[in-house]
Amino acid sequence: MRSGVVTNLLNLSAEAIARIYKARWGIESFFRWIKQNLNVPKLFGQMPNAVYNQLFAALIAYVLIQWLYQKTKLAIRLPALSLVAFQRTLLTVTLPLVWLDALTTSLHEYFALSRSSLSFIG
Repeated sequence: MRSGVVTNLLNLSAEAIARIYKARWGIESFFRWIKQNLNVPKLFGQMPNAVYNQLFAALIAYVLIQWLYQKTKLAIRLPALSLVAFQRTLLTVTLPLVWLDALTTSLHEYFALSRSSLSFIG
C-alpha cells in the first residue's frame, strides 16, 4: 500500500519531508500523553507563560500521585490497583481501606523522616 503526502515544500527531498512529519508525530504523541495522563484536555491560556504554568502544575500533580501510588503499592498486595484505578478512586474518595491505611502510613513515615532530617534548621 502506498501513501503520499501533499505539501507545498517543493524544495525539500522526500526524506526531509518524512523527517519533518516524523518529528511532528512525536510532538502530537507527546500532547496526547499530556491530555491522557496529566488530565489536561484543554489549555486555558494562549500566552506561553499560561501554558507553561498549566502544564507544570499538571506535571507536578501527576508526579505526586505517581509517588503516592508507588509508596502505597509497596505496602500491600491485594486488592491490586492500577495507577489509573488508584487515581480514580483517590479523587472520588472511594479508595479501599487497605490502600487508604497504607497511604496514610506512608505519608506519616515520610513526614516524620523529613521532620527529623530538617530538625537542625529550626
